[in-house]
Amino acid sequence: MTFGSYFRGTRKRLLKLLDAFLESKKADWAGLRPWGRDVPGRLAEFTGKGKLIRGGLVCLGCQMASGRLSADAVRAGAALELIQSALLIHDDIMDRDLRRRGAPSLHRQYAMMAEREGLSEPHHFGVSMGICAGEIAIFLAFEVLSGLKARPAGAAAVQKLFAGTFGLVGLGQMLDIHAGASSKAVPERRILDIYRFKTAGYSFSLPLAAGWTLGGGRPSVRERLEGLGELMGLIFQIKDDELGLFGDEKVLGKPVGSDIRQGKKTLLIRRLLERAAPGERKTLQGLIGRPGISEREVRAVRDLALRHGVDAEVRRITAGYGKRAAAAIRRLPVEPRYREVLETLLDFSLTRRR
Repeated sequence: MTFGSYFRGTRKRLLKLLDAFLESKKADWAGLRPWGRDVPGRLAEFTGKGKLIRGGLVCLGCQMASGRLSADAVRAGAALELIQSALLIHDDIMDRDLRRRGAPSLHRQYAMMAEREGLSEPHHFGVSMGICAGEIAIFLAFEVLSGLKARPAGAAAVQKLFAGTFGLVGLGQMLDIHAGASSKAVPERRILDIYRFKTAGYSFSLPLAAGWTLGGGRPSVRERLEGLGELMGLIFQIKDDELGLFGDEKVLGKPVGSDIRQGKKTLLIRRLLERAAPGERKTLQGLIGRPGISEREVRAVRDLALRHGVDAEVRRITAGYGKRAAAAIRRLPVEPRYREVLETLLDFSLTRRR
């Protein structure tokens, strides 16, 4: 069973729960016009465009532990996808990205609404509304999570896992923002820490561990799943950085070169600055963190990375993590069909184009 066939099934179940829940919130909040219906509708549309892999991993963790997919795992997966939407909405504000998932970012949608209605300061209105929508998504996620039917100890353990992990995500984001605002070089170990806290924890370790816990799995195996999740999360984020410079904007559904404009201290940029000649390094430092960098200048950075072989070097790094992750998957004491799902997901993470 491939990850594609597995996640198509879980995606349908996650969307069914999310759509029903968000539709119920429209009814609950109908008196709070117009936003009581507007926000749940926008969240349903935004979340529905995602791959819902994180929620699918909660389902997979549960099935690996118990052999069946529980309603609790679907519920926890849906809650995770709502928080993922919130993080993306807030990320787009912080990163000044105007497109996401092939459409205007949520804060940009509200800014466009303000422009049509002739409201004052449309951009500030859009940002403010986007922040509110993201916050609402987080609180709705914990409302979903409060409906777990597991034994009180199991439900509490998962809720604590969610809260603790997302606290670290916030700290990881702060590390990332500070690094981007500083003109100082960031050590590679700090860049990897940002990846671990900002991406790996909630994207892979949390969903696998939460699903395993809801399925009643052994704590010792949960620790191994969390370690595997960290490796897969590092692969995912490093690949994201690669696509952010070398990807196809039409395929990605968001701008290429935004990491350069925002001054992100990615592993790829770190390695490029190390390999560049003094004159090239000076030019790069003048481009990194400049919001108005042109497409031509982004192409110049990409060409320089290709000339110095940084793209190949970064792929070798992800391949190394891939070998370690593949070995960890082979050692998991779960049914072969579930290992196949993880193996094909790993292969996708290493080769994806979006």
